[in-house]
Amino acid sequence: MSWRRFLGRLGSIPTPEERSRAAATAPIRVALDTRALNHEDATGVGRYVRALLTAFREGHGVAVTTYGERTPRLLGPQVMTPLRMRRDRAQLIHGPANSLPLLFVGLPGVVTIHDLAIYAHPEWFPGDQWFATKVVVPRSVHQARMIICPSEATKAATMRLFGVEAARCRVIPHGVETEFALPASPSVRAEVQTRYALPDRYVLQVGTVQPRKNYITTLRALARIPAPERVPLIVVGGFGWKYGPVVDAVRDLELTGSVRFVGYAGMPDLPALYQMAQAVLFPSLDEGFGLPVLGLPGSRLQERATGRVPFFAEGFADRGYRPDGSLVPRDQPGAFIKDPAAAAAQVRRLIAERGVRTICVHGDNPEAVAFVRAVRAELLKAGAELRPFA
Repeated sequence: MSWRRFLGRLGSIPTPEERSRAAATAPIRVALDTRALNHEDATGVGRYVRALLTAFREGHGVAVTTYGERTPRLLGPQVMTPLRMRRDRAQLIHGPANSLPLLFVGLPGVVTIHDLAIYAHPEWFPGDQWFATKVVVPRSVHQARMIICPSEATKAATMRLFGVEAARCRVIPHGVETEFALPASPSVRAEVQTRYALPDRYVLQVGTVQPRKNYITTLRALARIPAPERVPLIVVGGFGWKYGPVVDAVRDLELTGSVRFVGYAGMPDLPALYQMAQAVLFPSLDEGFGLPVLGLPGSRLQERATGRVPFFAEGFADRGYRPDGSLVPRDQPGAFIKDPAAAAAQVRRLIAERGVRTICVHGDNPEAVAFVRAVRAELLKAGAELRPFA
């Protein structure tokens, strides 16, 4: 009698086929560095790690174990933690916050490099970054089997700074939390307005107060508006480092009555803060997720941007165009395109004739999501290749 008939019984010997099948269906065991979550007030990278952990746990094929120990300061995360990962039989280490453990324990690694601005502009950052920039990040990049970058700009910087080949870099753009896609209820808006003592009208800037966020430019622009016409500026974000010039500018530009620093705001409050603002300001000098300028092809904006910052020619799938390439005003016939097939045809024409690289659909249409899906289906049917904007 063949021993294969006893598969699955106590003490039976698995066949090679059964071993292969089990290996294919068993979830991969990932050791995830979650030190960025140790801060109660999670900002960019911390929110990224939190969302990533949620997605891993909701997905299939991945079993995640988290490692968030920060002490002893060097031996803990760099030596003891990777030894624990090995002991826990991890199959892969993911460093989602720019680094992998220095001690290599024979496990393949994936590292996410969010940002390399510190190498071009160290003056924007605290002065105690030598060990990270000279040792941890370079070694992590060279040790990693795969490097995740949020944009083509960060990929290019990684290749340039560390001599990494393109095949080891994968561009995966940052996502957006689903909370931002939903309108805040009137009760939530009222609670947030009361909690932060918000005026009825305000402009918003979100981000830790530090040089790279370029608050100085925001303040100078605000000061150019006559005081009776100003809309107050609400700054959401804690004071980080080298913020003295920002505080001084508020005083020197006589803006104490027009600017309020409300501190850190968590995810429960952020959507309402954004949605109630008259405008959101984002004058940041550099971000790892990329800051290309989008505009109409042949416009003065493209002319001004050329040779200074990356420019992507943008087209609108749901707006009508005049013969000169400008948009038909919203209050005139032909301003909007509602047929997905017609929109897809316009997209193909804009790409072929005007060199458009990105396509926009206005989100103020309640049917925008369904319209985008329909246009996408039409483009795919026509053989178009679509890529996420990065």
